[in-house]
Amino acid sequence: MRLIVVMAALALSACDRPRDAIGGADPNAKQANKSVASAPTITPILRTGRTIADQPLKLPQGEAEMVAVAVDIPAGGALPIHQHPWSRFFYVERGTLRVVNQNTGSSMDFNAGRVLPEAVAQWHHGEAVGDGPVRLIVIDLVPPGVNNTVMKPTSAAP
Repeated sequence: MRLIVVMAALALSACDRPRDAIGGADPNAKQANKSVASAPTITPILRTGRTIADQPLKLPQGEAEMVAVAVDIPAGGALPIHQHPWSRFFYVERGTLRVVNQNTGSSMDFNAGRVLPEAVAQWHHGEAVGDGPVRLIVIDLVPPGVNNTVMKPTSAAP
């Protein structure tokens, strides 16, 4: 349900209509007051064409499907090192996520409520920092049937 609300808020935040045009007209009329009171509140969260690594967004050409998943990282846990061929969007539902970029050496923390696009084609991992677990809602636009996560191969022992 939160995913639907987040996606709706993102879509509606792109609208250029002023809030007054959404909610009602004459504040002196009883019906207008009711309309204003029940009007939705639209709060822009993010509008960007760049990833957290300052890259342009990369979407597949041709047909695509949207894939949304919830990712739960236990307190102190981490995701393995991976990368994405196309842009991936994530929403931190709870906890604090640290993303460590293996290519650049940078590390960024994201608290609950943040929505951002991940780095493309750069090795990185995410970890739960702080006392609690992390829950992410992840959204991909990919060619039909294709996965947007590539795991980093492990080196063979000499």
